[in-house]
Amino acid sequence: MSNKQIYQSDVKAEKNNSISVCDLLKNNTTKIIKKYETQTPIYTQLYSNFYDEYLHSLEDIFGTCYLSEKHFFDNLGIDKKTLDATDKFWRGYTETTISNIDMYTNFRKAQFDTMVSFMRSYDHFVHLGMDYCANIFS
Repeated sequence: MSNKQIYQSDVKAEKNNSISVCDLLKNNTTKIIKKYETQTPIYTQLYSNFYDEYLHSLEDIFGTCYLSEKHFFDNLGIDKKTLDATDKFWRGYTETTISNIDMYTNFRKAQFDTMVSFMRSYDHFVHLGMDYCANIFS
């Protein structure tokens, strides 16, 4: 069979096929997007599990260090006023850090809310453009 005959048979098969290029692109893109959507909770859970283990590991490290540090610092004979001042400093630092974590979380929430809003606006704009083009070409 010659190349010309193969090409003509492909063209005939395409004409008989009721699927369009747009259908192919949309259907396959939709499949990929749906697959990503189903994977998102898995990735989120995996990251969360990893991060929990990381924090647990840090807590263990500080717990283990606590025993040896306690022995070391108890032998230094640091006075109560110095310990109280250091405790006050670290409580203030801890509260500031917790406040910063809350602010950062709120910032990221606002950032993602803005990104979602942008995507919705963009989607709306694209639909308006497609409607406009459809009206022009019809």
